Amino acid sequence: MRGEIPVVIIRPSVIESTYKEPFPGWMEGNRMMDPIVLCYGKGQLTGFLVDPDGVLDVVPADMVVNATLAAIARHGMTQKPEINIYQIASSVVNPLVFQDLARLLYEHYNSSPVLDSKGRPIQVPSMKLFSTMEELSTHLWRDAIDRSGLTAVASSDGKLSQKLELICRKSVDQAKYLANLYEPYTFYGGRFDNSNAQGLMEIMSEEEKRCFGFDVGSIDWKDYIKNVHIPGLRRHVMKGRGMCT
Repeated sequence: MRGEIPVVIIRPSVIESTYKEPFPGWMEGNRMMDPIVLCYGKGQLTGFLVDPDGVLDVVPADMVVNATLAAIARHGMTQKPEINIYQIASSVVNPLVFQDLARLLYEHYNSSPVLDSKGRPIQVPSMKLFSTMEELSTHLWRDAIDRSGLTAVASSDGKLSQKLELICRKSVDQAKYLANLYEPYTFYGGRFDNSNAQGLMEIMSEEEKRCFGFDVGSIDWKDYIKNVHIPGLRRHVMKGRGMCT
């Protein structure tokens, strides 16, 4: 039914904050990997269920937009009724490994901690990565009890102890909910080939690459995560809450 109309399918992986345009770190909403990033920075999550050697396939939003525009420009004027598929993904050409991501999160929050309601910096430990829910659950309970001071008041005030135990249970249940929700991604072993997208970029002029580039292989993950993505998340999603003024 489409006749001679060419079809372009764009398949991005996990879309996160912008790399450059309209400015670095722009995003809207708390989604994808960001609930984990924020909970960790607030000291609410110190461990997670993940394959430490697994890969998180992430692409900045503006690179997805640029690739879409390039594909439209390439195929929009042709009269060939072909179907072209472009995967905008990083897992083959520039993989971001989960244990490296955990280290980058720690480095960012260690140098620029979130402030609590009283303006005090929240010190976070290195994120611990677990391969089973049982191991994670044990860690979460131990961490929640330590943070609440439950053992110190258990024998002195029964009512307070019960209240703190409910708070701990709620914290652990929330963390386990997130772990179950993300498990298909944190243990996913597939990689997405972006060779078609690379080929599309190769036929672009140098000026087009400067204005509409989407070379995911050029992303410096250390700089992007620490200096672009998390600051953008704190600025545009948290609206500056918990940041030094």
